[in-house]
Amino acid sequence: MSKGEVHISFLRHRHGLYLKLALLLSAACITVYLLDRPLEGAAGSSLLGYGLGSFGGLLILWLCWLGVRKRQYRARGNLRGWVSAHVYLGSALLVIGTLHTGFQLGLNIHTLSWLLMVLVILSGMVGVACYTGYPSRLGQGLESRTKEQVLAEIMELNDRAITLADALGPEVHRTVVRSASRINIGGSFWRQLLGAGGNKAGVARLEKFIDLEQRKAAQDSPDMGQTTRFMASQILHRPDVDRGEQLRRLLDVLARRDELVTLLNRSITTMARMRAWLYLHVPLSIGLLAALIAHVTVVFLYW
Repeated sequence: MSKGEVHISFLRHRHGLYLKLALLLSAACITVYLLDRPLEGAAGSSLLGYGLGSFGGLLILWLCWLGVRKRQYRARGNLRGWVSAHVYLGSALLVIGTLHTGFQLGLNIHTLSWLLMVLVILSGMVGVACYTGYPSRLGQGLESRTKEQVLAEIMELNDRAITLADALGPEVHRTVVRSASRINIGGSFWRQLLGAGGNKAGVARLEKFIDLEQRKAAQDSPDMGQTTRFMASQILHRPDVDRGEQLRRLLDVLARRDELVTLLNRSITTMARMRAWLYLHVPLSIGLLAALIAHVTVVFLYW
């Protein structure tokens, strides 16, 4: 089973058990709401409103507990089942909570509670989109290796490139060392999130130089890095066969190094985007709990 299938499987857990339960629950609440005819009109203060509010409040508490519980990987139970329940029953809460208000919204703590609930659910949907869309791209091209293993190979390729450059003279050596110093892996969270932590070594398109004539044409191309142009010029203007072969080997090493840097940064960006929604979802959930407590307190004290 691929990584994408593993992450998507929680949506199909037990043939969509929690999806069916959420749809049934939403349909039942809508039916009861449509059949209810309170004298004071639909509102959170009606008998049905209290019932829906109590059920919705308990569901919020359970979902928050479930959100903590499903991150305890050593806890007993089925993690995919917990995630599936969290997603689908959380979505059903949008129907239950809205019906509880009786569509009587205003500038008060009660509407704030409803608004925070909506924002929590929407941010959760963003999380679902991330976890179903990004995993197939995670680690793509890295052959299931860890970040540490890829970094070790990049360092090894750097050392090999410098060793090859040492035998080709000080000018080549300085160019290779300079290209290594321009490599940027990861960076700040925002750089990771925006995918800006790319490789600045300038050796990313070396396949255009396989043929000497292609290398010559590429020397004037504006999208080629300085290191690439320099290496290509060394090959073109040095008729020495052995030196040319060494330079080609050096180009191959640099190409592989920069390919790994690009793939690793892509993987880091994917992970950052998969985590980012939590920085919104968790604080909103805490705010919802606080607003819910205030909402219930005001109801029991003043209604």
